Amino acid sequence: MLGRLVDTTTTDGIKLHGFLVSPKHATHRLWIIVHGVNGNFYGSTFLSWLAETCLGAGQAALLINTRGHDLASFGSAELPARIGSMFEMIPDAMNDLQGWVEWADREGFIEPGLIAHSLGAVKSLYCLAHGLVGVRRLIALSPPRLNTELLVSDPEKNHVFREHLAQARALCDSGNDHQIIRVRFPLPNWVSAGTFLDKYGSGEKYDYMHLWSKVEVPCLWLFGSLEVRSGSANFLDADRHLHREWQMSGRSESTHELKVIDGADHSYRNTRGALEQSLLPWINE
Repeated sequence: MLGRLVDTTTTDGIKLHGFLVSPKHATHRLWIIVHGVNGNFYGSTFLSWLAETCLGAGQAALLINTRGHDLASFGSAELPARIGSMFEMIPDAMNDLQGWVEWADREGFIEPGLIAHSLGAVKSLYCLAHGLVGVRRLIALSPPRLNTELLVSDPEKNHVFREHLAQARALCDSGNDHQIIRVRFPLPNWVSAGTFLDKYGSGEKYDYMHLWSKVEVPCLWLFGSLEVRSGSANFLDADRHLHREWQMSGRSESTHELKVIDGADHSYRNTRGALEQSLLPWINE
């Protein structure tokens, strides 16, 4: 896939890189593709496939890094910054996504859309609910629910989560927010105590069940049936809970659409054809 490397600098001085692919004929339409935890713009065949799907529809695609890219990295701001998924805080995504939206505007693209996967979808929903401007629509692929009470109630891993939570809180209370800990739930990973508490110990702060009503742009929600029917607590029946929230709110669902891809896992392996059929009407608008 041919394209060009691009970069933007956030308002707080973090330089981020991305990869722009464009169709042969000029277009003002762009989709910004946002990676999940530990991800980046160059390492995922799934995200590359999403970019190719946009290209096939005659629209440009921008694969981006947020400051949560890879496990750990270094941000060369005025004050050197620890970045990467081990250190990211969800609210910082506002600076990252706004920086890329402003880059798109400078390049002549008109109100880009976001296609965001996993934690990238959570960050996109959070930012749109808290004032991210210049985005025309969102495709949210498999966002996990970040809800402390929900994770504590997981029938199989609740004891593991409680141990991680207690360890992270003790480290933060002693001023060791950046101490790296190894965690096994909700995702096996290496993460700083402060980041673990921000993502998983902040109650309902980042749970999209409490954010969706503040997202004013049209949004397509997609999940794999394997994750919502038999996944862990932060995915189990997420689609049904969302439908219930929409019905209870009394609000029109005209701007929100939800689909579950039969047989799909979190990365939609072996179900790309069915996923493409769901994506294309939204990509083509």
